[in-house]
Amino acid sequence: MKYIVAILVCLISENIYSQDLISVASTFLNDQDYIEAKKAIDEAFEGQNVNDNYRAWFTKARIYHEIYNSKDANLRQFKRDKTAFVTTIVEAYNKTQSLTTRTSNLWVASKNQIEILWAAGINEGDKLFKEQRFEEAIKAFEVSKISKPEDAKAYIYSAICALYAGEYELAVENYLASKDLEGLSREAYDGLIIAKRKLQVPTEELLDVIEDARFNYPNHIPYIIEQLRTLIRLNKLEEAESTLNTAIQRNPNNAQLILRQADLFDIIFKSSYINGQPERSERYFEKASTNYERYLASFPDDFAANYNYAVMINEQANRNYVRINLMSNEEYELKGADTEEIGHDWTRKALPYMEKAWNVRPGDKKVKEALTVFYGRLKMDEKLAALNSNGN
Repeated sequence: MKYIVAILVCLISENIYSQDLISVASTFLNDQDYIEAKKAIDEAFEGQNVNDNYRAWFTKARIYHEIYNSKDANLRQFKRDKTAFVTTIVEAYNKTQSLTTRTSNLWVASKNQIEILWAAGINEGDKLFKEQRFEEAIKAFEVSKISKPEDAKAYIYSAICALYAGEYELAVENYLASKDLEGLSREAYDGLIIAKRKLQVPTEELLDVIEDARFNYPNHIPYIIEQLRTLIRLNKLEEAESTLNTAIQRNPNNAQLILRQADLFDIIFKSSYINGQPERSERYFEKASTNYERYLASFPDDFAANYNYAVMINEQANRNYVRINLMSNEEYELKGADTEEIGHDWTRKALPYMEKAWNVRPGDKKVKEALTVFYGRLKMDEKLAALNSNGN
């Protein structure tokens, strides 16, 4: 019996001792003697009777929080691992909340302190970002991520900083974390696509991201165009055409989509001919021509549209010139001149568009090379001389 009593006395004494340490730690905290306060609260937690003591957890959180905020050089030794230190603070506040009710003053105080810690990380990160100190800003936002891991804002800000810092894998990681929490804005998807492109991920992987962006923002034209470009790069021309047809049905007068459809039909026109499908090639030539002319009626000074349309028409001319080169002498005598004239007619049709491209961008090397060929074929010597006399 004496033995049992002795054990109880020891346990009670140990509990009283721990409680005394918590009081001592609080006193040092109030006196802003954070080193002694930390010693006292750490010693209290070395015992076995404070893990369920909300007062102990809150005291620990406040002491560590003050040390974290302090500029005192003597306290730097405790914060060498900033992430671990902040994690300890947040865990202590969270433990306080788990041991109290929502009506408790300490529950409310713990919640408020976590908000303060989160906001401090956001504000510091924003300040560092504006100073273009991106690596440091990422570390500041890490504090907010630890404080409120369920809040997407710090992840987005970290992703943006990582993008500017050239840390593209980290950018992707943070964008995806934000996506899991609350989805992504269009600006965030833009950043994710850029990061994936910078990482030179496989085109199929990039397409997955773009299609996910389109799923969430189905009528955002830049995503439609990005999807088309990527599908074309993968030689998925039928899928690209289907995607574009649907987009145009929803946006029938969108000039950019009309132009992209012209470009796509142009590609199919060329690829069909190479693949031995001349009828299909001609059909898509007509489709592309309709779209190019429709677009250029509204935007006559678009360099790329004029140049690409001229090149496409010239492809028709070249096909006739190739036929001539493949003719025997007998064939050439019979139909060489007519075939050449058909080629010249196509060149004449292409010429005004190429000349327009030259007017829009005088001196362009590729345009000059094309005009040299066109003028030579059509024996337009004066224009050829004027072109060559141009110092470009």
